[in-house]
Amino acid sequence: MNRIICIAVWALLLLTACSKNKGFPTTPQITLESVNPLELGNGETLQIVLNFKDAEGDIQDSVFVREDVGYTYYDIFYPLPSDIPKQKNLQGQIILYLPYGTGPGGFAVAAPQRPNLPDTAVFYIYIKDLQGHISDTVKTPQVIVRP
Repeated sequence: MNRIICIAVWALLLLTACSKNKGFPTTPQITLESVNPLELGNGETLQIVLNFKDAEGDIQDSVFVREDVGYTYYDIFYPLPSDIPKQKNLQGQIILYLPYGTGPGGFAVAAPQRPNLPDTAVFYIYIKDLQGHISDTVKTPQVIVRP
């Protein structure tokens, strides 16, 4: 009986010691660090900061952002820079800058469509890596978008 327990413990230790990724997932993992400001007006820029981890370090594909204002939604495709180093067990931050109204390449927070009424927007965000793995989706707190 002691021999079986010793073999099981040895096998468990061997599997743990041989783990290559040490807490880094194959599928990219993101968490929301911050969103600022939480009330946005004309001429201002929304900043969303995400933390990421990826075992293969191949996150150089894209970020997808859905702005949901309740009565409609807008999808934003945000390509990641190709100069992000591709290295094993990569972690870091992705900072998205979304200007009010219109922005270069369509990266923007939509202006409210109802005259003189603000929108309450929630942003849903995920990333895709070069192998096509899609991260979990994070949700921002509500952001008030003034007309």
